Amino acid sequence: MLSRDDATALVAGSRLFDERWYAAVSGQSFDSRGEAAASWVTAPGDGSPHPLFEPLWLYPGGAWRRHAPDPLSYYVSQAAAGVRPPRAPHPRYDHELGPLEDWLVDHDPHDLLPAPLPRAVDEATAEVRVPTDDVRRAVRWLRHLHRTAPEVRVVALTDRTDVRRILDAVALDQPRVVVGDWSMSWGTPVVSIDPDLEPPRWRWLPPLLAALDRPGVVAAQPVLLDESFLVAAPVLRGHPVSAIEALDGVVLPDRFAGIEARLPHTDGSSVLVTSSWAVGVGVDVGSTSQEAWAALERRARTVEVIEGAPSLRWSIDIAAGAAPIGRRWGDWHFASSLAAALRRLGQWVEIDHPETRGRATRAETDVVLTLRGLERVPPAPGAVNLLWVISHPEDVTTEELAGFDSAFAASTTWAARHGATPLLQCTDATRFRPGAGATDSGAGVLFVGNARGGMRPVVAAAREAGIGVTVIGTGWADHGVASASDRIANEDLPAAYASAGVVLNDHHADMAAEGFVSNRVFDVLAVGGRLLTDPVAGLSDVLAEVGASSQPTWQGADDLAGLARPPYDAWPDEHERRTVAERVVAAHSFDARAATLLDATVTHLASARSRSST
Repeated sequence: MLSRDDATALVAGSRLFDERWYAAVSGQSFDSRGEAAASWVTAPGDGSPHPLFEPLWLYPGGAWRRHAPDPLSYYVSQAAAGVRPPRAPHPRYDHELGPLEDWLVDHDPHDLLPAPLPRAVDEATAEVRVPTDDVRRAVRWLRHLHRTAPEVRVVALTDRTDVRRILDAVALDQPRVVVGDWSMSWGTPVVSIDPDLEPPRWRWLPPLLAALDRPGVVAAQPVLLDESFLVAAPVLRGHPVSAIEALDGVVLPDRFAGIEARLPHTDGSSVLVTSSWAVGVGVDVGSTSQEAWAALERRARTVEVIEGAPSLRWSIDIAAGAAPIGRRWGDWHFASSLAAALRRLGQWVEIDHPETRGRATRAETDVVLTLRGLERVPPAPGAVNLLWVISHPEDVTTEELAGFDSAFAASTTWAARHGATPLLQCTDATRFRPGAGATDSGAGVLFVGNARGGMRPVVAAAREAGIGVTVIGTGWADHGVASASDRIANEDLPAAYASAGVVLNDHHADMAAEGFVSNRVFDVLAVGGRLLTDPVAGLSDVLAEVGASSQPTWQGADDLAGLARPPYDAWPDEHERRTVAERVVAAHSFDARAATLLDATVTHLASARSRSST
């Protein structure tokens, strides 16, 4: 433990002691540098010895107290011994620049700090109140909100001078951040954050604030997840988020710890917003309304009873990640539409991801349906296990197929060779159906898809043919293609397909060779659009079944040059395309596929019961 005299000598000799700064911060005056240093060592309190040295930031746990009478003498003594501190002594100082004292030889400390920007808070649409119990977590929240929510005012509330200094420094170049006290109010919606929460790694605020625009809603709360992306609050803990999506907008019986958005000057219950997620543990739903919370959980588990059909608990296991970015994957949209179709048959359905498939609550599941992605997923013990191969057939072995109670494949040709049951991809007939958009009112030639790390064959062929294409997707700039946008909302796709002059499509070479017809084929046909796809093994049989034998395909630039321009004579007229669309909706919908999967499950269960009784 450094003595007070030794500590005073170290402080007085350090460039990190600015006696004028310390005098201003402490509200004192000193006759000499030694007197100021002695004062600091004797009672550092919440003070700061230098504009770039914040003890609370450097040592949030106060570790210096075991070794020295003040944090600066401890820091200097450690530096003299060659010990690198765990972090920079100030939130604005880059630790990688080296020791701060060395940097100060040739630089004014204020060179490091940005010039303060004028506050721009009056036009903000909402106020987010940041917790300051943990100053480092508060700074993470400020930076997260500055980066992800430029439309809101961020208010850091604190009564501590040392916390305020740190937050003021962080807010210098963040004009929507205000450091203030609890009396501040702007009359806009207020979002309150519990201090134990870390900032989410995704955009959670817009859907939460959007809920306040719903009629009668005065407050809203997001779902809280644990580190495995399973529900931590308010109901069905340990289940994937998909288990409680039916509760979106439900009035909560009590506020639970986490985050709440509320209209200004209002009182009343919150609603649950299942499209907004935060990560939190140790939440409390309150002790006075346990019966109401239990009723809410029963409501989440309730399914419509369909006469003659069992109500089973399903897990659809997909390759897409559990984080919100995983919901941009086609696998997620496919699983979501299939889950909705199964629910219409009286089933209770959850969607699992690589992060959630090991959850303990999966033991309650009756049926696990694996949508085969890039990796093999072992069958789940104690459940009926179904496998549906919809992509990457080259990775699927006969041994893998044999491990499941029933195996399906989205290709008639591949299924026949591997002993699986054919079950083609399909369309969501609740959205993709005739009348989704006005013919020829949209893009002339449309392609929706990502570059996938390389130029897509159909886009390359269209460029070679001199055909202008409206491209929607990511990764195109690297290939000299200007995309109209990075993505299109799934609910807007039907109108885009129906209104386009021609919708282009292509398949991975192995998928085409193995007869795996993409779901875009069914989507475009279901809205009566003009589809121009590449040849796929078995596609002609699929088209013949729905009366679309005259559907053209492309194999090179010459085909596109002759087909992807008006008057589109290669396609049947609008009336005939509508007839085809109606047949696709009837035969190739998620509802039709869900019925097939349920029938297979019921047959397996009946067979298992028969075997057990003999």
